[in-house]
Amino acid sequence: MNQKTETEVKAERSAKRFYTGLVLLLFAIQCTILGTALKLAVGDPALAVVPDYHQAALNWDASHAANGEAARMGWNVQLEMSNIADGRGMRAMQLHVSDRDGNPVSDLNVLAKVYHHASADQVDRFELDNVGEGRYMALPAMGRNGLWQVELDLQNAGKPMTLVKTFDFKS
Repeated sequence: MNQKTETEVKAERSAKRFYTGLVLLLFAIQCTILGTALKLAVGDPALAVVPDYHQAALNWDASHAANGEAARMGWNVQLEMSNIADGRGMRAMQLHVSDRDGNPVSDLNVLAKVYHHASADQVDRFELDNVGEGRYMALPAMGRNGLWQVELDLQNAGKPMTLVKTFDFKS
């Protein structure tokens, strides 16, 4: 039998403590990194899912048809946005709609929703006012610079009609 000396026993205990502590330290580092990554992934508003995205995906054919309906009917639909927001963060939005013959279409109800791409879960919904001559106007709160998604739903057009446009506002 080979018995260990007291020095060898102390060295073995010291090695066990060192390697056990090293494994536990590496495990703690890994848990810290994982916890930080999860907190960033869940807490970042830029990674939000657009509301009703699942339903829109299920109805993709109808949404796609509604998005191209104005062109199929020969309508000219132009959406303009002010490049500058006022002191309250409001931007002027104007929609001009004319039919195939160039006559203004003034009997529509235009519902809109806008959201910033960096915070897609904060959707602002409003209605554009009919100001005559086929023009519809609103002042949505869009003071933040960056990419904005504008989605319009034109009602009373005979068929479902939508317009989706992205604007990039720079300072």
